[in-house]
Amino acid sequence: MGSDLPSTPSGDPNTRMHADFRHDALIYADAEEFLAGVVPYLRDGLEAGEVALVAVELARMQVLQSEFRDEAGAVFFADIEDLGRNPARIIPFWRQFVDEHPGRPLRGIGEPLWPGRDVREIDECQRHEALLNVAFGPNSTWSLLCPYDAGALSDEILARVADSHQHVIRNGIAEPGLGFLAGDHYFAGVLSSAPGEAESCEFDLGGLAGVRRRVEAIARRAGLASLHVSDLAVAANEVATNSVAHGGGRGTLRAWLEPDRVVVEVEDRGRILEPLVGRIRPLVAQQGGRGLWLVNQLCDLVQIRSSAAGTTVRLHMATV
Repeated sequence: MGSDLPSTPSGDPNTRMHADFRHDALIYADAEEFLAGVVPYLRDGLEAGEVALVAVELARMQVLQSEFRDEAGAVFFADIEDLGRNPARIIPFWRQFVDEHPGRPLRGIGEPLWPGRDVREIDECQRHEALLNVAFGPNSTWSLLCPYDAGALSDEILARVADSHQHVIRNGIAEPGLGFLAGDHYFAGVLSSAPGEAESCEFDLGGLAGVRRRVEAIARRAGLASLHVSDLAVAANEVATNSVAHGGGRGTLRAWLEPDRVVVEVEDRGRILEPLVGRIRPLVAQQGGRGLWLVNQLCDLVQIRSSAAGTTVRLHMATV
């Protein structure tokens, strides 16, 4: 699986977030504080002639739609729980918004870490927030405000907010983000071990058909609909094919069932060096580079961990 993430130290000036993209966080205690933070932010943008896009939970979205019903042509809305179930899909969403308004001043509100996310989704959301600062460069003159619900999220989660935001706003006061640097941590760390009952096999080029069959079989046992069985098999095949092409010619497949999902893992000896792999929409005429993009579109969650020791890609497909 090769291609992601340069190993630059976090203090290297070349890793600093781009100044033209403003990325702030709002920590709010209740619905009143949420509105007190986001409504003036949107109003200021409207007065400046900006176009705004709001991606929050459905209930909060409906409240804001009512608040801005007279500005329907300048404030747009999306349900973050739908578009951002897999956090890797959120950067392409914002990129499309920016690309559709070339030369226009823009601002957004995005709440990727809503209450109810599990620990794996939380970790991927935190990595996503850091990657936003890589995804938008010097020509991305727009601002994004990310709300965090202090009434539902742990202190540990809230403490991490400063790691990826320019400023953190709480109780009406904006404090500088202590960790406002982009480092080499996007794919760092290790995933939890696969359970002992996981199915496992080694594969090479000649074993790719066997990878698909094994994944289809376990997905059917989990009761997935036929379309989702096919989606998971396609995703696993894409990752395994990358292992053959870029990860030393072979890899290891593991698959298991959890109470609410099917999990498929592919491990190889390659290394990913591109931090935005799978998060940039391929061009129509592009040759290659589509595998992890497709995987992110098909799966409910994708976890990537990569280092000099190798790469692990873990795919999740919900059964409920």
